Amino acid sequence: MDPALHRPFPKAVFFDVGDTLLDTSAMLDSAIFTALVPVDPARTIDDVRSAVARSGDAMPTRQPPFYEVKGNAAWWIARYRAVGEALGLAGADLARFLATVTEGHFRGDALHVVPDAPATLARLAAHGVRLGVISNWDDTLPAILAEKGLARFFDTVVASTALGHAKPERAIFEYALVRIGATARESWHVGDDPRADALGAIAAGLGAVLLDPHGLYAKLEANGVVRARSLTEAADRLL
Repeated sequence: MDPALHRPFPKAVFFDVGDTLLDTSAMLDSAIFTALVPVDPARTIDDVRSAVARSGDAMPTRQPPFYEVKGNAAWWIARYRAVGEALGLAGADLARFLATVTEGHFRGDALHVVPDAPATLARLAAHGVRLGVISNWDDTLPAILAEKGLARFFDTVVASTALGHAKPERAIFEYALVRIGATARESWHVGDDPRADALGAIAAGLGAVLLDPHGLYAKLEANGVVRARSLTEAADRLL
């Protein structure tokens, strides 16, 4: 039987951001290529991908859990610098490339709103559901959600870096519940990561909808996880 039928009508629904509300799939390649064009318009996206691969050993290693790394911005800047150097850039060209790519990165320029996200959020809100975000993200999250036009839907936005806890830790879910004024039993979390989003929410007592467009995680239904192919279908199941 559908686990949603065993819970009350949702008072609150939380959403993950990366690859749930915002598509991050083209983030690195497109951000680097966009910054490279003004410096060297003859280069191609394949050049970028090759440089990313070659620069791997030169890139700093992020220390998990990432929210404990105080230099999160510095980590990304060093990552982009390594790629720029692998592209053969130096001096003023490297500085120009680095300034452009990091500025765009922290604005979220390469992130795209998932097509059915606005309609799904509006539909849930129209049914009186309180909406929130729980995301393993840094302190740029509120500004990015505002820039993408999604911030207006949410009563609360919880980013792991600001809190000092990350999904699947119970603490981040509990903090978000207090912020939104709902109990775990009357709340749900929607996300794309089986462990951090789905199993993390279940362990914290929330209902969980896992976005599983390719049908890879049927076994998680035994844990009470509801699977959906899209945000539209997730809203169908919740309502």
